[in-house]
Amino acid sequence: MDKETLAPLSGFRDLADEAKGRLEALLRRVFEQFGYQPLETPTLERQEILLNKYGADAQKLLYLFEDNGGRKVGLRYDLTVSLARFVARNFGELNWPYKRYEIGPVWRADRAQKGRWRQFTQADIDIVGTGSIGAETELLEVLSSVAEAIGPSLQRLRCLINDRRLVGELLLKLNLKDQQAALMRTLDKQDKVSDDVFSAELTKIGLSDVQLSQVRGLFLAESDEALDAITELLGQSEALESVKSLLAIGQELGLQMVFAPNMVRGLDYYTGTIFEGRLPGYPSSVLGGGRYDSLVESLIGKKVPAVGFSFGIDRLLDAGVSLPSQGSTHFLLLLPETAESARRWALSLRQQGMRIEVYPDSAVPLGGQIKYADKRGYQTIWIPMPAEWQHGQIVEKNLETGAQRNRPRSEIV
Repeated sequence: MDKETLAPLSGFRDLADEAKGRLEALLRRVFEQFGYQPLETPTLERQEILLNKYGADAQKLLYLFEDNGGRKVGLRYDLTVSLARFVARNFGELNWPYKRYEIGPVWRADRAQKGRWRQFTQADIDIVGTGSIGAETELLEVLSSVAEAIGPSLQRLRCLINDRRLVGELLLKLNLKDQQAALMRTLDKQDKVSDDVFSAELTKIGLSDVQLSQVRGLFLAESDEALDAITELLGQSEALESVKSLLAIGQELGLQMVFAPNMVRGLDYYTGTIFEGRLPGYPSSVLGGGRYDSLVESLIGKKVPAVGFSFGIDRLLDAGVSLPSQGSTHFLLLLPETAESARRWALSLRQQGMRIEVYPDSAVPLGGQIKYADKRGYQTIWIPMPAEWQHGQIVEKNLETGAQRNRPRSEIV
């Protein structure tokens, strides 16, 4: 086959990058520190589970088909709807509140471009079974811990916050409740289109000049100005107080919290608090989520409050997030005369926490093993030469300078 035939389909990728696995491991470690339990859900769901959950625009991106058994199925669009199905099915057995994390691939038939793939990996955490603002507070604590664990490259993150209830209250106050669905779809596109296109979209909805001015003044103003204007317009509002509280909590945790009234999140299942995380210079959000108190109810008729958010693994790496060093990995060559004892030595060092790669075939000449190590990017290698090995030493060779020395194995711990 030619190279074009062997290439992945548009929007799909072959990934041979150990950074992705390291990022997933870091997130998993932080999630478990907060008591989140792992969950793995199927990549295929019945179409009746997936349909009418996301909204018209998102539903167009679902991969839907009929399997070999004649069942109507689809690839999961996100991890949230699968979680809602799991909660609905196991409602009587779960310990409430139920806190879970899941890391896995999702699929969207989107137009392939920077930051948008048709298959990508999400890392979700969710708290199901409580409507307390304490759940949102814990999500921000997790985000702060992740930013601290990753370091400066994620500490630039701007965490945008809004509340779907607040958007509804504002539109009701402006006599735009009937246009809410169309307005929210348009607001969700605001940062993806030009100002002229955005204005044209607002005009199509049927807003008067006065309403158009009010929408721009409330939804497109800078964070502090918008917050002041909305406070003056609404007065007492539970949703507004929730936003203000979470802004203060996030700032206390060291996060760059920003009130973003135009950020509405495009999925229909959101009912309250909504979050987005953005990194400077990157076109797409790297974090998103919010409260979805009616999603489980749509499956079993019981109202079950829930909130969560998702880290975009691929987008974080694509945006240049760099992970902290995990220490050097050492490379050990093998010679037939010392292979067995050298392998046991490497195993004992791994048990002490060291990272050691061993060339698997002692029959390969030293030159071939060294060439392999060089291509893998190792600067220093260890060679268990028989004479030195017999006297408790290992030969350490610098591949950049060619210099080598004998080191007592006892000093390598």
